Amino acid sequence: DIKPELLVGSFSCNECNRVVTGVEQQFKYTLPQLCPDPRCGNRSNWTLLEFDKKGTRFGDWQRLRLQEGELEVPAGAMPRSIDVIVRGETCEVCK
Repeated sequence: DIKPELLVGSFSCNECNRVVTGVEQQFKYTLPQLCPDPRCGNRSNWTLLEFDKKGTRFGDWQRLRLQEGELEVPAGAMPRSIDVIVRGETCEVCK
């Protein structure tokens, strides 16, 4: 299941409508820390501009579960598994 991931976002301040671009995401949804308008001071009331082609970029990611093959597991033992996250073009290779 390939899912979208926000890489860089453009946000609109809901207090003064100022746009902040280039907000890099840090493995979680990251909002701008402070509105750049000195008269505003907003720290929490933002809207993501999803369709701003210049400043908002999405990438693909997918979780894979790798498991030992049945021929590699001793009789009576449970096969071990590990989850792996792949991003970008690697998602297309792993289908």
